[in-house]
Formats: sequence, C-alpha cells, structure tokens
Amino acid sequence: MKVCQSCELFSKLSETFIYDYIREIDRQGEGQHVVALHRLNEEERPFPNVTVVPRPSRWNPLNVVGQLSARTGIGDFTVWPHLRDRLEDAVREIDPDVMHAHFGTNGAMVRPVAQRLGLPFVVTFYGADVSQKPSHPVWRSEYSKLWPVVDKVTVLSNEMGESVAQIGCPREKIEIVHLSRNLDEFTYQAPEGRVETFLTVGRLTEKKGHFDAIRAVKNVVKSHPAVRLRIVGDGPLRDSLETYIREQGLESHVRLLGAIPNREVAKEMDEADAFLLCSKEASGGDREGTPTVLVEAQAMGLPCVSTHHAGIPEMLPEENHHLLAPEGDVHAISDRMKGLMGNSEEQLQSIAEAGRAMVDREYNLQKEVSRLRELYSAVVEEPTQ
Repeated sequence: MKVCQSCELFSKLSETFIYDYIREIDRQGEGQHVVALHRLNEEERPFPNVTVVPRPSRWNPLNVVGQLSARTGIGDFTVWPHLRDRLEDAVREIDPDVMHAHFGTNGAMVRPVAQRLGLPFVVTFYGADVSQKPSHPVWRSEYSKLWPVVDKVTVLSNEMGESVAQIGCPREKIEIVHLSRNLDEFTYQAPEGRVETFLTVGRLTEKKGHFDAIRAVKNVVKSHPAVRLRIVGDGPLRDSLETYIREQGLESHVRLLGAIPNREVAKEMDEADAFLLCSKEASGGDREGTPTVLVEAQAMGLPCVSTHHAGIPEMLPEENHHLLAPEGDVHAISDRMKGLMGNSEEQLQSIAEAGRAMVDREYNLQKEVSRLRELYSAVVEEPTQ
C-alpha cells in the first residue's frame, strides 16, 4: 500500500511523533511518501521520499496578503487555492492508495485534493487544532466541509474524540490512535530511595504550566527543603520565569536548563526521582493533546505528578490517579508532590511499575502503528464517504 503523508512542515524537531510514526509505518512495510510545504531539519530528520510543494514567492501578492491574514491568528487562506493546485499535481504523480493529513488545519487545506483525486482520506488532530482553532468562525466553516469528505479522523484520546465530535465530526468516523514512542529506547529503572528531585520537560509556554510548577515548589520548600525542580525547554516565557525564580529566592531549588539534545533529556530523566507536568488550558484556549514526555517518563520508571487536563488522565494508570491535581491548582499540585516525597521506596516502585505497564500496553509505537495500518486498509477497502 502506498500512503501519501501530508504535512505543512516536515519535520519540526518538536513534532518527533509524526516523524516516528512515518518511519515506523515505512519500516512495517507500507510505502510512504511525504508531501510538505516546507522541508526542515533534513539532517536530523532524514527521509528519502519527500516532495516539497513551495508556497508562492515572498513578494507574490497572494503570499503577501496571506501572511498579513496569518498575523490575525486565523490563517492564510488566500494562498490555499494556489497550493491546492500544486498539491494535486504532486499527489497525482505519487499515485497513492490513501492520503493522511496531519493536523486538522492541514486536513482542511488539502481536503479538495483528496476529494478531486477520489482518495481515501484520513486526518489526525493533535491539540490546538481542535481546542483553539474552532473558536474562529472561519475554521468552524472549514471543518464543516471536512467532515463529509474524510473517511476516518484519528485522535489521541477519548477526551479529544469527544471534542472533535462536539465540533461536528460524526462519531463513527473517530478512531483513537495514541501518540506513542519506541519503548525499546527507554530503559526502565526502578525507583531507589526517596523523591527529592523533580524533572519537567516542555516548551516554556503558558499551557505547560511552568509558573504553577515553580509556585508549587515554593510551597513544598517550607516542609521539604531538599526539593529540587529541573526544567528542560525553551520558549517565550523564559525571561519571566527566570525573573520569578530570582525574585522568590528559589535559585537553589529551581533550575531552567533550556533546550537540550534528546540524549541529555534521557540523562536528566535517568537522574531525576520523579516527573512533574502542570499542563493547563492557556488563556487563548490552547490545550495539550497527550504529552509524549509522560510516556517517556513512565517508560523510564519515573512516578509522575500531573494535572486533570485534556488527555493526561488517560495516560496514567487508574491506580496512579491520586498523583493528578486539578489544572491550575497550585496548592493541590504541592500536596501531590509532598505526598510523593513521603512515599516509601516500595510505594514508589509500585507506582513506577504500574506506569511502565500502562505505556507498554497503550503507548507502544509498534502496536499503535499496526492499528494505523489496519485503519488504512479499512478505508481503502471500504471508504465511508
């Protein structure tokens, strides 16, 4: 089977999940060809079959108007007809059996291409494309045109599936395919001793809840002066976070490490005692999908404190839900951290074993890609349109 994977950008370093899925589908034997509007990080993300469909030149009137429109935060719809014609030519030459668009926004853009070529069509939603974009009437309109055409819509969690259904997607078209990792790359290590050092990994943006994490550490320090928090990631809030840490006198307890290579992230996880992720809905409506760092942390044996946000509760085993706090509730997050710091080694090992079993069962890349291949076969054999 030949699959055309449609991405706006291939491949952003922050979108490891798409790159991993495409490579694993290829490894399992399906022919993969990527069509993208931009090729990024080619050395770090090599893949042989990539066709770049360029946007209009920088000073082309369509592009100028489109970029001005994009600054509103809605999108650059002006160039869509032009891009669709170019995409149609590229996809026709590939002659795939099925087309898979990544992100709902990209799915809306390429919809007429799949429709005109009569291709079975799959679209995957990931987060802001369902939590934030539908607040704009233009995007609601574009999505309403997508639902009759798409054969299957894959989502990352039950919670996201419900959100997609609420904006009009027929429930019978919705399938859950978890964002997963190759678990062979993560060595499990049972907890030893007590919890003192927490690690968090994520861009320094509002929805990651870093301010809540640091405020929680400030509360925990009063009763557990040995607590430490190491934060991996960079982003627009870095200066504000550094200022807050300094003003609160938390320099010896909280450290911002910036963006570091994956091998160093793995080392940080190996040296941490527990993982902390305080995700929350941003003021503009942006929400998480299912953060893969929780898969990685549990795979390596780290007990995880997190929040009741988006698909996160579905990522932790039921017996570990006592480590979840209401999103944005700093006092509750502090309590979960202190509770974990008071656990015995035996209790920590029980938490870690349940987490590893959960990701083995539900977030294994090879298993989830097999499910995706079955879905491709189903829409090719009997499209729902």
